[in-house]
Amino acid sequence: MTHYTLPFLFINLGGEMVYILDQRLRAQNIAIEKARKVLDDIIRIMFNPKFVEELFKPQEIYNKSALKALFHDLAHASIMRLNETSMNKLYDLMTMVFKWQVFSASHPRELVLITLNHLDAIRMLVTCPAIHKQLDTTYFMFIKVKQYQEVN
Repeated sequence: MTHYTLPFLFINLGGEMVYILDQRLRAQNIAIEKARKVLDDIIRIMFNPKFVEELFKPQEIYNKSALKALFHDLAHASIMRLNETSMNKLYDLMTMVFKWQVFSASHPRELVLITLNHLDAIRMLVTCPAIHKQLDTTYFMFIKVKQYQEVN
């Protein structure tokens, strides 16, 4: 079971990151087209088919610093730049909200629903059909892993 934890963590923390970045871009009155480009760039890289394929291979979970570095690189995958303090705050907020969601779940099935909700929320922010296709692939890979876990 723990060999499939990484996609679960990545999708949920990534969903929180995208949501937070969207809220910050809106709060700072960034032009809509520029904000969409930032989010599309980050999400396109986040759900790159080759990366997602590697992500879903059974493997040990990344340590905290490796996971943080992964999201640091993702956050800077667009024209947007965050200073170290802002990046630390972003990561802390991502992990805090996700921990709250995990501890609020009353049944493991709810964790699956939280993950699918993150994918749906990301889909609503994306404007590019090619990225929608990447999200569909990730969605079905997650469902496949979930079904595999239920059988075994």
